[in-house]
Amino acid sequence: MIQKTFPILILLILISVLVLSLFLDDDEPQRIEGSIMGTTYNVIVFSEYDNLEESIYDSFNSVNLSMSTYLNDSLINKVNYSDINEWVEVSQDFIEVLRYAVDTCIKSKGLYDVSIGKLVDSWGFGPLDKNQKPPPKDIQYLKTQVGCDSIEINEDASAVKRKRDVALDFSSIAKGFAIDKVYKHLSSELNIDNLFVELGGEIRTTKHKIGKTPWKIGVVSPSKPDKIVHSFISSNHDSFAMATSGDYRNIRIFNEEEYSHTINPIVGLPNNLSRKSVSVISDNAMIADALATTLNVMELQVAMDYANEYEIKALFIYEQDGKPNLLFSKELQKVKM
Repeated sequence: MIQKTFPILILLILISVLVLSLFLDDDEPQRIEGSIMGTTYNVIVFSEYDNLEESIYDSFNSVNLSMSTYLNDSLINKVNYSDINEWVEVSQDFIEVLRYAVDTCIKSKGLYDVSIGKLVDSWGFGPLDKNQKPPPKDIQYLKTQVGCDSIEINEDASAVKRKRDVALDFSSIAKGFAIDKVYKHLSSELNIDNLFVELGGEIRTTKHKIGKTPWKIGVVSPSKPDKIVHSFISSNHDSFAMATSGDYRNIRIFNEEEYSHTINPIVGLPNNLSRKSVSVISDNAMIADALATTLNVMELQVAMDYANEYEIKALFIYEQDGKPNLLFSKELQKVKM
């Protein structure tokens, strides 16, 4: 499973989307920028509201405080540090994210699994700084512990417990959830109709900016990040959220061997390095985030079949003969390009 971890150096190299046009000549928007979850955010609103900075930061930070494994006192680490079979009270946000993650784990037959935290740490892609390859016996043990059933939610959905020796890692889903939280705050609570939310390269927008002008978002080549190979128009979708995952830039080197951050939870090993990425379009950034991760861990044809089976709007980009090739899932082919 690809681990989109929170430190800025790791997150920034995973960014593979570019916003091509953010401003209108006639209507100057507000632009709120900041840093959270080890990366940067960019929020653009066409609104008469002033002083949105604090509430936007607070919305992002509430997810960070709950779901970041880099904060010792976060809610997720409270779960991770608990005894096996000890119930830990958690928030409804936490339950929502965990439930979707477990459902995706089951559908993907374990290829997406947020109980992979200790495997991630063992390969040096988590909070712990590792400078050597994990011993085979450690990998063998840890891969027997992870699984869709390794975490249990109680009947009234107020607490969770670890059933085996695992650690949760929400880095493949929390960023998308945070985007949704900010988006809902601005659109539902403040009734702002024209907005754009980006965190670490993942995006959610309204259908239009203002005056029926759409947002335009570009996807870059995995091998040439300064080259845009496809653009999406927000008005072609009822609601627009996009997340992109790739396994070609965040690597660890042990004894001069390169290892991808994309770890297969079933075998406990990183995937082979490749030059591919997958972008998922949804009406929800959390879903796009998790699904992009799910498809990225799979072999290309398996990922395409999965996207078609579950009607996922996915764009796959892979390198062949030094050139980017684009593959569109059946559901995305139905969308006006």
